[in-house]
Amino acid sequence: MPRPTDELDWDIVKEIISPASMRWNVREPYSRMAKRLAVDEETVRRRLVRLRESGIIGDFVLFLNPGLLGRKNGLLYLDAKDYTSISRAIPKLKLMDGIVSLTSVHEAGLLVSTYYQGESAFARQMALVESVCEGRTAMHWTAPYPEFGGPLMKTDWIILQALRRNPRRKLSDLASSIGISSRTVNRRMKRLNDGMAMFLFLEFDLARIQGLRYFLLVHCENEEKKKEVDETIISGLQSLVYTETWAPNHSMFAFACENIIEADRVSSWLRKLSGVSDMRLGILKSRVHNMDWIDEEIGRRISSF
Repeated sequence: MPRPTDELDWDIVKEIISPASMRWNVREPYSRMAKRLAVDEETVRRRLVRLRESGIIGDFVLFLNPGLLGRKNGLLYLDAKDYTSISRAIPKLKLMDGIVSLTSVHEAGLLVSTYYQGESAFARQMALVESVCEGRTAMHWTAPYPEFGGPLMKTDWIILQALRRNPRRKLSDLASSIGISSRTVNRRMKRLNDGMAMFLFLEFDLARIQGLRYFLLVHCENEEKKKEVDETIISGLQSLVYTETWAPNHSMFAFACENIIEADRVSSWLRKLSGVSDMRLGILKSRVHNMDWIDEEIGRRISSF
């Protein structure tokens, strides 16, 4: 089974998948990544080709800043009765308003990410998710997205619609496909990027990496202590392939272990970290994106002009 072969492979995977906050600049060139890693751009491109061919990394997925849709991003982690109840619940959850992703964890954990409208709506949704999953919410929080300044024009929505299909395509090809000049696309893209209207998530398949694949959720009451915990985890796990540490009190990680002995050692080390108020650690089973409703919403925005 394929596996990143050396430290540089892991560093590239961490760099492209796991910025400390989201990858807001959807047009960031690989040359900047190469500079941060102190290698040449061609090395990065060659390694990425190999990682894609192995299936470890896949395509970019473009997410919208939920504020563009008049929503906020809520996340909840559930302790369910068993994994069977989670498997049965996922098709039903995908039909609920606002659900954008579902991450299942063995034996009975589920991370739900939703774009919600109003705090009361989020509370009702948590109760409904608990009912469907036959579980209880262990942790929940709202992601601190930046506010986008000003309204979007029809052209902006058309560009976002095209980027949802292929976020890394050349701007000249993008302009040609939507019938808008390259100059206009460049100008509107700069505003969207500067305003943090969208971010990229790179699909990755830990099932293609040899060994055990783990998901870790950490909650720290103290924000300053959380920064120390984040730094300790990031520096201590070489095979870390995903981090999301930008929320004030919660951080998420995904990493690989070669065998159960290494997994036990890592688990013991994590549970001794000072400053951690609560945590969930388990084998990562699947991550499902649920974005069709967002594409439909973009279509409605375009039709409204």
